[in-house]
Amino acid sequence: MDIRNLKVAIFYDWLNQWGGAERVLLDILKIFPNAPVFTITHDPSKTGWLPSGTKVITSCLQRLPFSQKNPIFYTPFYSMALEKFDFSQFDIVISTTSAMGHCLLTPSQTLFICYYHNTNRYLYQTPKKYLLLSPLLNRYQKTDYFYSRRPDYLLCNSKTVQSRISKHYQRPSQIVYPGVDTDFFVPTKTDMTSDYFLVVSRLVAHKKVDLAIKACHQLHQKLIIVGTGRDKNKLLNLVNKIKATNIIFLGKVSDKRLKTLYQNCQAIICPQIEDYGLTPVEAQACGRPVIAYQKGGLTETVVSHKTGLFFKHQTVKSLCLALKKFDSKSFSQVDCVTNALKFSTKNFVLNFKHTIEKLWQQHHNTL
Repeated sequence: MDIRNLKVAIFYDWLNQWGGAERVLLDILKIFPNAPVFTITHDPSKTGWLPSGTKVITSCLQRLPFSQKNPIFYTPFYSMALEKFDFSQFDIVISTTSAMGHCLLTPSQTLFICYYHNTNRYLYQTPKKYLLLSPLLNRYQKTDYFYSRRPDYLLCNSKTVQSRISKHYQRPSQIVYPGVDTDFFVPTKTDMTSDYFLVVSRLVAHKKVDLAIKACHQLHQKLIIVGTGRDKNKLLNLVNKIKATNIIFLGKVSDKRLKTLYQNCQAIICPQIEDYGLTPVEAQACGRPVIAYQKGGLTETVVSHKTGLFFKHQTVKSLCLALKKFDSKSFSQVDCVTNALKFSTKNFVLNFKHTIEKLWQQHHNTL
């Protein structure tokens, strides 16, 4: 049976921004264009990227004040709100999530698949920031473990996230690597490498953009930063404080402009721990190398000394050492593109569809 003929519902945590996980959601919608998207809250002003005609179904929290900004005081109510969704008319529910997507309740005859971009970052990866809340966090971790039993099958985007799922949930999961549009992100026909390094990221604390700013300032290297986020003013204040005239913020740019920036940069800098990370793959598809922190998903998509350089410590000093060692002429455009092609959108769509078909058959045979 062609799964596209089945009734499929998709869940996504919050529809209120644009980033790598949202690109994956769009790729899943290519497979299931008629599937409604269930979500906790939806901000239509920030989701112009959704395909026209996409049916969005929000939780009861949508009507509450400030809910579209994901305020922390609504956290205890998220799981209860998700449990109120009715999936009784669907054959398959696909949750693509970084936090709450395994809380859904589905009928036994409905196949429930959870595709993890990450386990809950604030619950498992930043507990030291919330020491005063540790008793509450420990209690919620036990509840989250209970919720993780609900999906029939778990998928994930990288070995890094797979290991977190195994650690926190004691469940196996299958990797389906997300993809980038390697038909769009391509190198220039002539080498037009400019003098700048590039950061493409949401401007939030865990992306560690401040390390790239400080390192490039120390070494008098030009840095262009693409992206928006709640830490934008904080980073602008940092630039003003250290008088870094070589740092340029572009905010949100079009895909066409982004491609040009990739094509002409010396390298993209990734000082963060990525669960997977689409932007380094996009840069490689454009023939440019990556300078990245040697931890997390980037160790799976960047080939050391062939398509990029790694630095061992998440410090300004360690990044500076990598920048000093970096020589763009040491990296082959062909090597970068060849590696990126392994992570194409076409491969993701084919692999994801095949995986869902296989899991549906297994599920159907047990009914």
